[in-house]
Amino acid sequence: MKLIDRYVAEVGKRLALVKGRADIEKELRSTLEDMLEDRAEKAGRPRDEALEIELLKEYGAPDKVAATYNPHPYLIGPRMFPMFIMILKIVIAAVALGLTIATSIQVMKQSPMTIVELLKAIGEWLLNIVSASIGAFGNIALAFAIIERFAPTSEFKVDDDEKWDPASLMKEPEPDDVRPWEPILAIVFIFIALSIFNFNPQWISIYILNDGQWSSFPIFTGAFFRLLPLMNIAWVAEIILNGMLLRSSRWNVSTRLTSIGIKCVQIAILYLLITGPAFLAITPESLQATEIFDADSAQTLGSMVQTGIRIALGLGIFGTLVEIVKAGYKLVTQKPAAAA
Repeated sequence: MKLIDRYVAEVGKRLALVKGRADIEKELRSTLEDMLEDRAEKAGRPRDEALEIELLKEYGAPDKVAATYNPHPYLIGPRMFPMFIMILKIVIAAVALGLTIATSIQVMKQSPMTIVELLKAIGEWLLNIVSASIGAFGNIALAFAIIERFAPTSEFKVDDDEKWDPASLMKEPEPDDVRPWEPILAIVFIFIALSIFNFNPQWISIYILNDGQWSSFPIFTGAFFRLLPLMNIAWVAEIILNGMLLRSSRWNVSTRLTSIGIKCVQIAILYLLITGPAFLAITPESLQATEIFDADSAQTLGSMVQTGIRIALGLGIFGTLVEIVKAGYKLVTQKPAAAA
């Protein structure tokens, strides 16, 4: 095998995730063959191994050459990293706060506690925070890795001291402008929702401490999860919409129409939840089974929860309809320049 073939193969190994790898290898091989032929003619030398070594040494190491074909050699680049850190801090802080509140309730209910029991509770709290933070980090990193490869560089470029104008600080945002962190935050939380509802539904439960023992029961019934495919469609559409907003940096005709379509799907989901079988597992029977509530209290609380959630869903439909009307109005009154 000629040195050029080996060289091209080594470059190709480093282009495993680059689109058009075969074409790049073919083009590189052709370029090197032409350069070798031209060099041999000018030097009046045969195309031997020594000439190939000379040419390839000047052309550069395979790593260096492969890097010129791969614009994204990193998972999250410098243009997105500050936003990644900001959102990661927000999510981890929210996770830590929720787990801290849950642990505090546990400690108060179990008090008085021995030193050993207290240390055990603190240890479990720390482990839960670490575990939840790792999961959040993975979901957020995945979302940003996808955004890194599809969002336009111009929207997240680092300021150039020579081109940056302080007068830009005085510029008021246009009504249709989209701040980059808004779609990014939406994409991150949708990814988390998709992960939990599709792969970890057991997490969606109510945890109750009774006589020092934790018990749990699911929040949703099978009727809820039968609508999950439709919810997934709405969530994926939301990701696409936020990706469009991230790319265009402003609302336009296509994004507003997409948003209206998604909201119509959301209304359909809410309507099916209201009119369909009970989708909440929080019933008088499940509450009474916890042995915390007596029959009368369980009946009252269970009925209140079932009624309250349907009222909330009804208000959700009304609120979504209002948003559709507002989006339609903005669509009609939108400036031609913004619709481009």
